[in-house]
Amino acid sequence: MAQHIAGVAARLFATRGYDATSVRTIAEESGVTKPTLYYHFGSKEGLAQALLTAPMTELVAANRAILEAVSDPVEALARIIEAHFAFCREDPDRARFLFALLFGPLGAGLEGEMKRFGDTFVGLITEAVRHLADAGLIASGRVADATRACRGLLVIATLDFLYRGDPLEPGLGRRLVDDLLRGFTMDSRSTSV
Repeated sequence: MAQHIAGVAARLFATRGYDATSVRTIAEESGVTKPTLYYHFGSKEGLAQALLTAPMTELVAANRAILEAVSDPVEALARIIEAHFAFCREDPDRARFLFALLFGPLGAGLEGEMKRFGDTFVGLITEAVRHLADAGLIASGRVADATRACRGLLVIATLDFLYRGDPLEPGLGRRLVDDLLRGFTMDSRSTSV
């Protein structure tokens, strides 16, 4: 029941906005009573916390673990991007809700908390890119530019998946990192047109 309510709420938050979605609407769309919703989540904010805060905390922890455990900097960056893609594939409505908060109007409530997660995620990507520079794979003075390029590739691939229906298949993160580092050169798997 709780998972069903959360799924409906994610869809509503993503399409209508967090502030514009009432507890009553979530309960009605879920086919439950407001007391049932409150029993499972305590409040609308508790529901949003269950949808985003706990999963984002897990994603950040997983990315930190990748940086600590994976010595190959290319593999570490690819795994961080793959973890983000997996997070989005797991629950696209939750991901749409997250992106609405990250790229929507600035606010002091839930939007601020998600922006802090976004900043933390950017910091982790920056750290992974810095490892590429430390390994001599990119110029040390280009860490900020390479980080921006990684973020751009990640965001566009994710938005294309969420809003255009483009595939976000496993392995895409590694291909994006490889292409970025090689400059989109031809390889033995490519065919000329």
